[in-house]
Amino acid sequence: MLKIVFFLLLTVIVSSAKVNENARIKASLYPYTVKNITYYPHKVSIGESKDIRASWYGEYFHGKQTALGNIYDMNGYTAAHKTYPLGTVLKVTNPANGKSLEVKIDDRGPFWSNRELDLSKGAATYLGTKKQGVAPVHIEVISVPAVGLSSTPVIHKSPKVKKLLPLSKGEIILYNYSLISKEETNVPVELGRFSTLDEAKTYEKELKKYLAFSYVLSYDTFYKVKSYLPAKEKKATQLLNKLKNRGLIAGYHLYWSYK
Repeated sequence: MLKIVFFLLLTVIVSSAKVNENARIKASLYPYTVKNITYYPHKVSIGESKDIRASWYGEYFHGKQTALGNIYDMNGYTAAHKTYPLGTVLKVTNPANGKSLEVKIDDRGPFWSNRELDLSKGAATYLGTKKQGVAPVHIEVISVPAVGLSSTPVIHKSPKVKKLLPLSKGEIILYNYSLISKEETNVPVELGRFSTLDEAKTYEKELKKYLAFSYVLSYDTFYKVKSYLPAKEKKATQLLNKLKNRGLIAGYHLYWSYK
């Protein structure tokens, strides 16, 4: 009797999780906006394939919830895509070495114009694209969840674009993708944006105590603070940890590879 109750309880839990996942997959077909750009998810066909560029993401997102509701494991075999239905399984091939791997789309991204797929660190390591940072790959659609095939993408309910608000220094997270040659000694980075010149100048002044070559750029509605980091990742992370400890940034993530 106890076994039957346990089995029924397990069935309810699994069924509930599946319903929740299906709801997330269906919701993933709605347009969404990131950094003032609206993305329109769309259906894909099994067997569809193409050549794209893929990056990877790791430590900063490790342990955080994905768009599909899973907990991101950077050592697993998953990926992020801007417009494919969540739950889609892709076969990814690195043409440079012939290695292939199946990954499940369980997150959104990467939000950079020159790449279409964000592989988990584990997937990029297996395929041999991690060191390169951004690499050409071939993808083929292996499977799509039933709800992703049957639901109609919503293309006429584009969300209102929210005003891009300036960040305060306590909210700044530095992201930087760089392919660094042996000759380079410094890497340009963007730290944050502010609504007034006084705020940007105040931040720049504090920043210059640690990064001497910091400067302010003026735009129509905000001011951006940029600087340079040492091209050696160990030295760069030491400086960034110091900025974090001083409250000048909330965090950072470097996607660096070396030529």
